[in-house]
Amino acid sequence: MAYIDVFKGWADTIRQDIEAFKAVLESTTADAEAKKLAGGALSYMVSKMDLIPDWNEGIGVIDDVMVLRVCAQLAQDQDRGKLSAAAEVSFERLVNESDKIKEFLGGPLYDKLKAYCAKLGDTKVRGRTPQQLVDDAGLRKTFYVELDDELKRTVPIVVSDPVDAEVRLKAHLTHKLK
Repeated sequence: MAYIDVFKGWADTIRQDIEAFKAVLESTTADAEAKKLAGGALSYMVSKMDLIPDWNEGIGVIDDVMVLRVCAQLAQDQDRGKLSAAAEVSFERLVNESDKIKEFLGGPLYDKLKAYCAKLGDTKVRGRTPQQLVDDAGLRKTFYVELDDELKRTVPIVVSDPVDAEVRLKAHLTHKLK
């Protein structure tokens, strides 16, 4: 199976993946870094300035599902607090799936993506920092509506040429992750 087919399949779980990150953001017992990273990963989902524009045919949403997995891997050693069983299962799956990204990109490019994701906890998106999302329940509520609206606009991933899609995906990430 082509990597692109694996990545496309990940889009099917994006809602439950996002719910797992929201659970960390809402947790009263998660550590501050885990919460900021969750806020950064979720903010990336609504960012207009992401690594691959969402309108890019066949690969525009792939960076989103990759970022969720890399952020889950970054958060695996942090205290995510007491989460529901469903959220824990989603997190463990996301962490395990991040290995496929490393396999596809290779170590050096994966390390650049990981460094990029690590900075998301401090990145302002739509005028909000992840820390503001952590601190302000009202802001989170508004943000969740935006996140849901963004998910409704997500188009199905159609890939007619998997080899071409993989080449374009790697090229975009190589160009953006300098």
